[in-house]
Amino acid sequence: MAGGPNDNFVYNPTTWAAILFTVFYGLVWIVQTGQAIQYRTLFMWVMFVACALEFIGFVTRIIAIKEMTTLWPIVVSQTGLIVAPAFIAAQDYMIIGRVMSFVGKEYGYINHTKITKIFVGADIFAILTQAGGGSMLAGANGDLNQMKVAQKVLLTGLALQVITFGIFFFVAVAFDIRSSRAPALQPFREQMKGMRKLWIAFYVSCALITARSIYRTVEFAEIKFTPGNDNADGYLLNHEWPMFVFDSIPILISIIFFSIWHPGAYLPSKKGLRIDGTPLKRVPEMSTAESSAVALGKV
Repeated sequence: MAGGPNDNFVYNPTTWAAILFTVFYGLVWIVQTGQAIQYRTLFMWVMFVACALEFIGFVTRIIAIKEMTTLWPIVVSQTGLIVAPAFIAAQDYMIIGRVMSFVGKEYGYINHTKITKIFVGADIFAILTQAGGGSMLAGANGDLNQMKVAQKVLLTGLALQVITFGIFFFVAVAFDIRSSRAPALQPFREQMKGMRKLWIAFYVSCALITARSIYRTVEFAEIKFTPGNDNADGYLLNHEWPMFVFDSIPILISIIFFSIWHPGAYLPSKKGLRIDGTPLKRVPEMSTAESSAVALGKV
């Protein structure tokens, strides 16, 4: 039986599924924490936060199921589950920035330091926007005006994330292609094999996060508000299974890939060391033509 206007859910939520994913995300959280300590990778703190948000999101979902008329658990749960993937996107930016720094920034069209500032900055804005919209929607409690505002805020944050992530993907692919073909890197085949594993994990993460963002965008875009109806209408919003299939499972797989091929196993724990063992030096920015010449081994 569907929930009423004062209930946390408009469908019958499954407690066992919430418990199962609490366990799953709790395990990957522990694994990521252990690996961060093992490899001393402080730059993976963003993944730690993402795992924590997913775990807390499902713990509070269980509480929200048990206490259907209590508002705070569903607000915390929805906010955590909506925002967590944006942190994984930010971690992707940071990992690839590290790869560029280690392999050689001359193979990229954009300096790795600028990538961190531009894309992580945009992702932070997307996180704050989605967190605000998610908390507004979860706490609307039948207020249609608040739901409409929350819908617009959420769609803005999700659209920004999809666009930013798409641009970053092409920048990353360009670097991957140029560095993999660079004659200067042929002596470092073993290290480049490690980089390939990170690139695979990154591509899987990109595909899954993009699919998840598209799902969430469609979910909130299709919401309809009917006068006299305290609940928003929308198939994806009013059914539980899409959340697990298009959100919870893809994000879990993304984290697992970075647990199997943890960046700490292939990258220096501290930024500043290049693949050839020399320290990273600040050099004047090269033009696109000069950068292309370096990538092709012509200079």
